[in-house]
Amino acid sequence: MFRKVLFPTDFSEGSYRAAKRFERTNEVPVGEVVLLHVIDEGTIEDLLNGYSLLYEREEIEIKEVEEKLKEKIIEKLQTRIEDVKKAFKTDKVKPVVRFGFPWEEIVNVAEEEDVSLIILPTHGKLGFSKELIGSTVMRVLKKTFRPVMLIKPKCRCGGDEE
Repeated sequence: MFRKVLFPTDFSEGSYRAAKRFERTNEVPVGEVVLLHVIDEGTIEDLLNGYSLLYEREEIEIKEVEEKLKEKIIEKLQTRIEDVKKAFKTDKVKPVVRFGFPWEEIVNVAEEEDVSLIILPTHGKLGFSKELIGSTVMRVLKKTFRPVMLIKPKCRCGGDEE
């Protein structure tokens, strides 16, 4: 049994397909899923880039933007919970939102939640890359001591052509 699984999502097609492939191939019960989305530190900077001259209270306004962004992401995660329950055959799904570097927060949450497995698609939003494995995945593999299951979102193996 997988006691607790960490499933980070960037809401990409690759992430969705990885969950579907896990659903089709997994026969081991899952106790709980930690459904994680990391808002990349650079995203807020990109959103506000060039507008900082308009702010009188920049720190307060950035916090407001972060809170609104976090609320929207939590709402988006909530819409995925039933699909995650089905894919992982569990009734327990804990949505988590973090700010930071995705690889770093994946490693941190895995430790904090004491997960028994991290499931990662080999490619996320930048899946068009010709690399064998995405850079976030490579960094997680180098930094975590937790077991990691990599799932190719797309593969031609025995009729699995999704």
